[in-house]
Amino acid sequence: MPLDLKKVITQIKSLESQDLQKDNQNRLESTYKLFQRAKENHKKLMNLLLETKSTQGASFYFATPEFDPSKNEDLDTLYTCNKSFSQPHITIATDGSQINPSAHEFTGASLINIGLVSIPYFNSGIPVLLSSEPTTYNSSEEINPVYPSENIQEEDLISYERTLKEIEGIVELAKKYVAYKIPVVALLDGTLIHWHIEKFSSAFTERFIKRFSDALHELKSLDIPIASFLSNSRSNDLINMLRIFNCPYEKVNCKKHCASIESGKLPCNPSPDYKPVLDRRLIEKHFNINNTEAGTRTILFKSNSNILNYYSDDLKVYFFYINTGTEVARVELPAYVAKNYKLLDLLHNAIALQCKVGFGYPVTLSEAHLMAVVNKNDRQVFYDLVKEHLLRRKQMPIRLSNKELKKRVSFV
Repeated sequence: MPLDLKKVITQIKSLESQDLQKDNQNRLESTYKLFQRAKENHKKLMNLLLETKSTQGASFYFATPEFDPSKNEDLDTLYTCNKSFSQPHITIATDGSQINPSAHEFTGASLINIGLVSIPYFNSGIPVLLSSEPTTYNSSEEINPVYPSENIQEEDLISYERTLKEIEGIVELAKKYVAYKIPVVALLDGTLIHWHIEKFSSAFTERFIKRFSDALHELKSLDIPIASFLSNSRSNDLINMLRIFNCPYEKVNCKKHCASIESGKLPCNPSPDYKPVLDRRLIEKHFNINNTEAGTRTILFKSNSNILNYYSDDLKVYFFYINTGTEVARVELPAYVAKNYKLLDLLHNAIALQCKVGFGYPVTLSEAHLMAVVNKNDRQVFYDLVKEHLLRRKQMPIRLSNKELKKRVSFV
């Protein structure tokens, strides 16, 4: 056995001491106290956030609360789901996986597999759909024919194409199921904020955003709410919002005042020697203090990521956090859903139901993942099929790298 589990267990036991756990708890307490201060100084918080957004004085992204004045919302306002929700509707979802090109195989072929799922609720006359749609590529040029000179790793390029195929797959499902004349709710796994493409040329970014936006606009035209579901989110937009509020200077200007200060000692931190707390930990504490039930969500917040400058106003990204029953998840949604109470309410209740029947995670996304996943055996079958095809057509000699050959045969 190559891995010595006894040694691993010994090291795992020393990963987190009681002192470290206490330190984490203290940081969370200080962060929550700052959250309460911001709530009590509602107007100051909003003025600082709007001014900082205008001056671009912050060196980090932060969220802005989207208060609904008609509901007298505050920073700590919570919304419960409708426990008796029984509106007939259809939830559709997609997820994807891929086979990346391997330098040790005989071909540079790749594959994207999209899992497609549709499950009706409170209507037994509509069939459930569980299927997958694979697409094969011979080279990266087939994926990115317009800008082949872009300095993008093949694995990343395939991942970006998979993201687009997931949302385009949602649109195809939506077009099919609106024919049943009952509401449709669409779910994706991951984020709607594609910040990762900022590093590439504006031409590639604009092409990506156009395909993504076209798909969302089709869903909008069909009056279908869509959201992305993020389990174990690493976001700290809310923590950064609190740092703006806690800035000791008259105006936020990180570059001017704090450029040479290490992150743990910044004056805007909730406590000395601070290590960031994740948003979901802060909201989890807020949920626990208020004894919230599964399905409860926060108010809406608006993201201020730079990549959203490429998005049209109706597609700007908002988000809320929801108690799934087993964790605090982040749910992102476009502006056209956030600003339509009917769609927002349907989305909230549908996601709460999804998490209830999925034991804390949307069941349609779980099923879409299962339909999409490509395991090790699938990968080998894919290469075998490509090899068989090439041999039949006598297009090229078949040769594995020496490394791949040695991995498949043990000499000891």
